[in-house]
Amino acid sequence: MRLKDKFKQLAKENNKAFIAYIPFGFPNVDLSCKIFLALQEAGVDIIEIGIPFSDPLADGPIIQRATSIALKKGVNQDIFFKSFDKIKKLIKIPVVIMSYYNPIYKYGINKFFQKMKTIGFSAITIVDLPVEEGKIYLEEAGKYNMDTIFFITPVTSSERANKIAKYSKGFIYYISVTGITGANDLDLVSVRQHLNNIKKMTTLPVCVGFGIHSREQVIKISKFSDGAIVGSEIVKFIDENYKQKDFLNKLKNHVKYLRGA
Repeated sequence: MRLKDKFKQLAKENNKAFIAYIPFGFPNVDLSCKIFLALQEAGVDIIEIGIPFSDPLADGPIIQRATSIALKKGVNQDIFFKSFDKIKKLIKIPVVIMSYYNPIYKYGINKFFQKMKTIGFSAITIVDLPVEEGKIYLEEAGKYNMDTIFFITPVTSSERANKIAKYSKGFIYYISVTGITGANDLDLVSVRQHLNNIKKMTTLPVCVGFGIHSREQVIKISKFSDGAIVGSEIVKFIDENYKQKDFLNKLKNHVKYLRGA
C-alpha cells in the first residue's frame, strides 16, 4: 500500500496516522517479524523499520541498545530483505525503511532500491543525508517510484524547509525536538507553530516524531498534525516484556492504548 493511499483513507475516516518505529532484528530476527505483524493487528497505520547501523547518531539510548543487540546477532541488509520477503504478503499497511546512508551506499544504491521494489516497500528515509547531497539517491528512488521522506527540525530555516518540502514524497517527518530520539522536553505549542508554517509550504502530510512517549501526547499531536511517530516507548516496552508469556498480545494492547484506541 502506498503512503498517499493510506493518508487518503485516513482522511476519509477523519483519522490521523499512528506510526510505529521498530529497529529490525530486535530482540531477534524471528520475533522481530512477529512484532511487525502484531503492530499491524494493533491498528498501526504505518510501520517504520530501522536497519541497524553501528553509528546511529540520531538515536537515543533505548534505540541504540536495541540496534546494538541486533548487530551483535549478525543482522544486515541481506538478512533484513530475506526475512521481510517471507512475511510481505501478510503486511497490508505501508512500510517505510529508515536507515543511515553509509550502509545503503556500501550495499549499492541501485541494488537496494531494486530489493525494496521487489519486496514492496512504500518509502524510505535517510537520517543523515541532507537533501542538498541527495542527487544520486533521489534519481535512483525516482527510477523505482519510491517515496523519499526528509526531515524538518525546529532549527530548519524557512528557505531550507521549502527545499525539503519540494523533494519529499509520502510525508514530511517533523522532528519535534533538537536532539536525539527519546528526549523528554516536548513543547507542543512550539511544535504546533512550526507545523502551521510547514503546512503553508506543502500539501504533503506532516507527521511528528521524536519525544513522543504517551497516549496523551499522541492524542494532542494528532489534533494538529497528520500523524504521530512513536519509537522509543514501543522499543522500551519490547525490551522489558519480550521474555514474558503472551508477549505479543501484551504488545498489541500497549500499542492500542498508546494510539488512543
